[in-house]
Amino acid sequence: MARIDFKWAEPKLNTYDHVNAEDFFTALPADYKADGKPLLIYVTSKKTEDAQEMANIEGSVLKDESISIGATMFRSIKLDGAKVNEGHPFWKTLGGKELPRMIVVDAAGQKVGMCEGKQVSSSKVFGFMERAASRTFKTDLGTVVKETKTILTEIDQVEAKRKALETRKASSKNEKPDRFAKEEKELDATMKAIEDREKSLRVKWESGKVTKA
Repeated sequence: MARIDFKWAEPKLNTYDHVNAEDFFTALPADYKADGKPLLIYVTSKKTEDAQEMANIEGSVLKDESISIGATMFRSIKLDGAKVNEGHPFWKTLGGKELPRMIVVDAAGQKVGMCEGKQVSSSKVFGFMERAASRTFKTDLGTVVKETKTILTEIDQVEAKRKALETRKASSKNEKPDRFAKEEKELDATMKAIEDREKSLRVKWESGKVTKA
C-alpha cells in the first residue's frame, strides 16, 4: 500500500520568554499554536543502551499505518533527549525515566499521555493520539485512518494499472498508440478524482473543530 511518511520538525524550544510550563505551545514558534493541531513528540536517544528501543520505534511504531496516517492530523516534533533534563522548564511535559519517549500533547498544550523505553507500542501511542484528536476534531481519528486507507488502496490500484500499461506499451507490436494515450488519459483522470476527494476530506476533517466551552 502507498505510504504516508512522517514529516518531522525539530524546532528550537523557547525556555525563557513568557514560558508557561502548563502550556507546551509557549515553548514553540507561534505558528504551532495558530495551526490548532495537537502534537506528537518523539524524544530520541543516541545512547548505545537505548538503541534497541529506538529501533523498535522507528522500525515498528512509526511504520504503523494507523499512526503514520493519524499523524497527518498532528504536528510532529522530534527532540534530542540529551537536552531534556529535570531542570528543563518543560520537564513536566517532556520528562520521564527512560529514553526514547513518545509523548502526545493536545491542542491546548496539555500532555495527554506518554510511553517510554520498552513500553512504547503502537497501540499505546495511537490511543493517546485518539484522545488528543477527540479534543480538537469532530471526526474521530479512526475514521480518518479508515478513509485514508481506502484512498491509498485506490491509488495503489491506479498505479498498478499504470505499470501494467507501461509493460504493454514496451512489448506491444500491434496495439495502436492512440489506444495507449486514451488509457493513460483515463488513468490520469481517475487519479485526479482520487486526489481531489482526499483534499476535500482533509478540509472537512481539519476544519471540523470541537466547539470550546
